[in-house]
Amino acid sequence: MIFGSVKIDNASVNTHRDSYLLPNISVVSVRRPFLAGALMFAAGFGGFGFAFSDLLYPSEINAILGGIAVALCAGIWLGQLKLLSRDLRNSELSGAIWGSFNHLNRIRYEIITAMRSTPQEDQV
Repeated sequence: MIFGSVKIDNASVNTHRDSYLLPNISVVSVRRPFLAGALMFAAGFGGFGFAFSDLLYPSEINAILGGIAVALCAGIWLGQLKLLSRDLRNSELSGAIWGSFNHLNRIRYEIITAMRSTPQEDQV
């Protein structure tokens, strides 16, 4: 599942907002930007729940555990596809392609496959 759309043809990558020529793309990466925050959230609330478990009601402990589980699942599941251009000195072209990490990795592989099949211009 992705938020938006991505279509790949022989010469370009077309997202829901922009289109990019394959020869201009130098790096295609998929990251989990919220994983570090989710781990800190889980550690903080887990420590809080452990430290005050004798004072918390069972429903409060369950709410903390549920929040930890949701944060960790979201941090692991959510990914961001980034396209970088060597022509723009590695400035970010598109960081707005969000979705499941696994699906974005498959799209990344499709982009790399299309880039390999596209003839590259000679570097001067």
